[in-house]
Amino acid sequence: MALMASSTVATTSEAAQPVVDTMPQAVSTIAGVPSEALPQSGQCRIFFDHVAADKQPAGMECGHALWLARNWGGRVVAVKGLQAAVLDDFDGRNDFAGVPSDALPPAGYCRAWIDGLAAEQQPQATDCVAARHLASERGGRVLFMPL
Repeated sequence: MALMASSTVATTSEAAQPVVDTMPQAVSTIAGVPSEALPQSGQCRIFFDHVAADKQPAGMECGHALWLARNWGGRVVAVKGLQAAVLDDFDGRNDFAGVPSDALPPAGYCRAWIDGLAAEQQPQATDCVAARHLASERGGRVLFMPL
């Protein structure tokens, strides 16, 4: 059975148009936190000093973000509706000063960082126990990137 092309093929003017999200987005007034890096409404995100916005941990449940930041440091940013705010700012073990973005550990891992060594000479990312051991042994610090 033959079908007529006009009954089965949409013309260019009839083609589905992409759906444009017109929902208003929260606007950041927080230094170092661009609006496009804010977490979804109802979530939090940890922001570490010396780390580019696109390399920061993903959004997460706020209680978890606060727990992590208490131990590792960072600003916990929350969004509720269209309002963004810093819930808390913690000093912690993470110190990313002098660490290139491409040398950060992957999410969920740690990396021993030895000041004075070039990035390509640094120990590889590993579990946090091994990184703590290496950092202690070689006089370095431990970097941790939450999931």
